[in-house]
Amino acid sequence: MNAVLFRAPNAPLTLEERAIPSLNDGDVLLKIDLCGVCASDLMAIDGVVTDYSPPVVLGHEIAARVVESRDPRFKLDTITSVNPMISCGVCSYCRRGEHKYCPKLYGIGHDIDGGFAEYMIVPKPLAEADGLLVVPNGIPAERLMFVEPLGCVLNAVHETRFRESVVVLGAGTIGLLFTQLLAERGLQTVVVEPMAHRREQAQSFGATLTVEPTEAGYDALREATDGGADTVIVATDHEAAIQDAFKSVRRGGVINFFGLAPAGRMLEMELEQLHYQGYTILASWAFSRKSLAEARDRIADGKIDLSPMITQRFALKDANEAIRYARDRKGVKAVFDPSLG
Repeated sequence: MNAVLFRAPNAPLTLEERAIPSLNDGDVLLKIDLCGVCASDLMAIDGVVTDYSPPVVLGHEIAARVVESRDPRFKLDTITSVNPMISCGVCSYCRRGEHKYCPKLYGIGHDIDGGFAEYMIVPKPLAEADGLLVVPNGIPAERLMFVEPLGCVLNAVHETRFRESVVVLGAGTIGLLFTQLLAERGLQTVVVEPMAHRREQAQSFGATLTVEPTEAGYDALREATDGGADTVIVATDHEAAIQDAFKSVRRGGVINFFGLAPAGRMLEMELEQLHYQGYTILASWAFSRKSLAEARDRIADGKIDLSPMITQRFALKDANEAIRYARDRKGVKAVFDPSLG
């Protein structure tokens, strides 16, 4: 099989031919149909996040099918996505359902090989913990591969307080997911995005208003929201978004710093200002098992279709071109399709 290896930060990805993995008892072998390129993959490749374990095959936004199983619950040709987090299941965090805080946490496409390949293993501990998110046959891979990012956004929506208006900073995949979910709730949803094609996508997903991140844009935002939004979602890692969030929120409002920031970036704020402005500041990340299951169910029952965000497919041999495409934000979502030559 072919697999794309992340060897070290600031180095090109490499295509390798290797044996299809063999299974131990309880493991499941998946054939990858599609795997999305996530912003966190780019940040690992660029060396600005530090918790990956190269050499490793990246990729955690997975649509796949079972081709071999040592777990009797999962039959051949089962269609599935994957929970990429593997936790111990017994610590205090896991017992509270907060598996992402497990001190022994490790992940697919992070510490063990993921979906930038033709095949990947779901190891026994993950399979036993319902880590395969099975859907009925017929659910297209173009929808199924969004289970993990949708699960992350649903988790953040559940954690965040909303009232009448919300600003979403950034209209990449995550920002567009927030846009669609929040517009569905009937919220006044303003999206700030520098790239015209992404603003157009946000409008098609229900944004009330889209503006550029300019002073004129923020003036229009504040006018539309009567001085600032009740809630701001930071769905970008751009450094300017820290101050832009405070430009966009009203007193007593909520700011969720959802976007993963590079290691070392600081948020500085005078505590007296925080006290009198009354902001609620939080940082949602990843997903819960409950939010992943909710994402799987919403995609399976057709209540949400995110496939229009897929703007380019790449063969595994074109891995570095895919990374450049995603880094340059030429479209919205780049995906690997191992069936391409």
